Amino acid sequence: MKKSLSLALAMALALMLVLTACGGGGSAATATPTPTAAPTAETVKIVWANYGNSKMPPAQGDYDSVKYIEETSGGTIDIDYVPDGVLGGEADMMQQIMDGTIQCVSVGTSTFSTFTSLTEVFQLPCLLTDYNLEYQAFQSDEAQAIFDKVGEDLGVKIVGFSENGIRHFANNVRPITSMADMKGLKLRIAPSNMLTTYMTSIGANPQVVPYAEVYSALQNKVVDGEEINITSIYALKHYEVLKYISEIGLYPFPTLMVFNLDFWNSLTADQQQIILDGMALGGKNVFDNYLPAYEEEALKACTDAGVQINVIEGDAKQEFIDASASVWDEYRAKDPLIANFIDKVESLSK
Repeated sequence: MKKSLSLALAMALALMLVLTACGGGGSAATATPTPTAAPTAETVKIVWANYGNSKMPPAQGDYDSVKYIEETSGGTIDIDYVPDGVLGGEADMMQQIMDGTIQCVSVGTSTFSTFTSLTEVFQLPCLLTDYNLEYQAFQSDEAQAIFDKVGEDLGVKIVGFSENGIRHFANNVRPITSMADMKGLKLRIAPSNMLTTYMTSIGANPQVVPYAEVYSALQNKVVDGEEINITSIYALKHYEVLKYISEIGLYPFPTLMVFNLDFWNSLTADQQQIILDGMALGGKNVFDNYLPAYEEEALKACTDAGVQINVIEGDAKQEFIDASASVWDEYRAKDPLIANFIDKVESLSK
């Protein structure tokens, strides 16, 4: 009897082993599953276009931003940086960013004037007249409020800022020593309704010429001169076709780094923060290092080329400041956000 029971138990155990091995044990299969590796994060591809010259300080800051973002993300953010207007002019790039054709662009604040008057406050004449003041102002809550409103209206996200260089006067007719010297000068200006109004008010004849065509316009006397940053005179070799540079520090020429809003919202919070940190790093490097060094190099190149350089100061500069008052008043009345930003700058200037 014991032998029969032992044999039955042995046969039952053997059957259980066979069923377990074949996966037929149902709930009786209690072996721990083999762990699997966590899924690899999908790489985010970003095309970042810049109309500006790749030699200019903002582009150098952008390269720093790209390096930081790619390295900090562990390679999960891959950026194709395309400078020198390869993907079109600034107006073209703005349309592409709003359409979502590309993910990120670096564009001058004046480019936004086609769509909004809010960003024109950043280039009001004689408001932001030095880099330290500009950097502080752009980090203010008042500036961020403008960035947020522009982003909401246009379907974009402004994630950083940089600077091309404070604007001055340059021409082939005479040195500008007072406002009287502006009379009748055909000066190329950046596209901006506000700048057109101001330049006309101080006696100039403003002309809108595409950035890439200014050299030939100067060479062929289509224009007498330009309002321009010394960095651009150097990068685009305008010193070859200019006689006079008159430094006044009229207004800055900021660049904004802008994402398509839908694409931005598709990123994780960590990815967004990495990008914001990278943009802040690149922008700071421009103000602290690239811009001062490049301006020094540019001034030397202009002087070596025989361009005469003078500084508009004292009572002569005050004429230009006084003429800007009506423009400030006009823009204060346009929007409370503009008025708040002007007030902030004035408080920082004290």
